[in-house]
Amino acid sequence: MRFTLVFTCLALIVALPVSAIDLVTAGRVDIIDGVTINQTASLNFGVLVLNNGTVTIAAADGSYVDGSALVYDNTNISQGMFSVDSNVGVDITVTCIAGTMPAGLLLGSFTADWADLGAAAAVPAPRTMAAITEVLEIGASLAVDRTTASTTGGTPVDLPYTVSVTFQ
Repeated sequence: MRFTLVFTCLALIVALPVSAIDLVTAGRVDIIDGVTINQTASLNFGVLVLNNGTVTIAAADGSYVDGSALVYDNTNISQGMFSVDSNVGVDITVTCIAGTMPAGLLLGSFTADWADLGAAAAVPAPRTMAAITEVLEIGASLAVDRTTASTTGGTPVDLPYTVSVTFQ
């Protein structure tokens, strides 16, 4: 009886029809515009005297802290402002990196603020886009070392830095 049962099972397996089925199907993709960024106002530390110290500009409102009395003329002091365009709900991260500075100057301690929030945070700063276009404000600190910095003779020098806005 045991032999018959095994034989019957084998016969059923062999007797099943073999066939192939082709199914035409499709994947899906939704392509969105990437993130774009444009500078609308420059980060500006104004006119400083040649001395040792640090000036910090707030991202949220462009106010500054100058514990070393470096600021000679604050007329043009402002935070950097950028227009960021993307899709609502996109998660992004803002980072800032200082470039090569003139001798005796050190740009750093970057902060970021979104105009609708009014509360700056250190970078990298994550953000979920709440509108298609948002205003990003950047603040930073500038340290001056009078032993290696030079006067600019009334011609401001560039303080290069890179602002990156990337998908998280």
